[in-house]
Amino acid sequence: MIDRYTHPAWRVGVSAFLLASAMVAMAPILWIVGLALRTGADVYSRAVIPGTFRPENFSDAWGQFGLARLFLNSIVVTGLSVAVVVTLSVLAAYGFARLRFRGSEVLFLLILLGLMIPPAAVIIPLFVEIRTMGLYDTHVGLSLVYVAFGLPLSILILRSFFAGIPRELLEAARIDGASERWILLGVVVPLAKAPIATVAILTFLFCWNDYFLALVLLRDAGTYTLPVGIAQFIGQYSTPHELVAAAVLMAAVPVFILYLVLHRQFERGVAEGAVKQ
Repeated sequence: MIDRYTHPAWRVGVSAFLLASAMVAMAPILWIVGLALRTGADVYSRAVIPGTFRPENFSDAWGQFGLARLFLNSIVVTGLSVAVVVTLSVLAAYGFARLRFRGSEVLFLLILLGLMIPPAAVIIPLFVEIRTMGLYDTHVGLSLVYVAFGLPLSILILRSFFAGIPRELLEAARIDGASERWILLGVVVPLAKAPIATVAILTFLFCWNDYFLALVLLRDAGTYTLPVGIAQFIGQYSTPHELVAAAVLMAAVPVFILYLVLHRQFERGVAEGAVKQ
């Protein structure tokens, strides 16, 4: 009996499907690259390839949109949020996986409820709470909200991995006189580089690309992050589409760089999280 998965027709069909999927995924990227290189007069042109290329759109967008300040704000907010989420999720996940205590399962389920609550559903109490704490229009206040929404999924991912680490390995470290702190930092964390990288990437993407929470919790233009700052230049009657496209492409560069650096760990983390119990 011929295995259909090795049949030439099957392989050709799968290759054609993957190629078509790649083209569909790349089409918006190619479109926005072409838009970023057009002149203002060619923005509404139906030509696939612009008649005149204008790479100066990138420098113009950088200066007119104040991207240097927006980049700095996004780096501060995202960096702070990622650092806190990774640190707290590692500690909490290790506690839930290895240091069982009374009520730990109930507490874990309560934390997972955060996965079911969209930010839009609690934006009013969030706004009131942040303002009451005196953190409205501050990067610290926005980062706290990002941490709150990032922790449930991060703890779930890491707890699944930590629970799969052989207990004998940890017991051997305890017999050698290692403290729980050393076991966590010297044994568990080095083994968990892939899932930790996954948590870092997912948190980075959420914070870097967020528009809604930043729009509500930031007021002054000097504190805006990239999505909110770029959106301010989309007007009701006129919009420099070519400059907005150039700004969006520059804002996406850190995401591509992060994924290129950590993509192996990310793929390993996703694969390991799928099989850990």
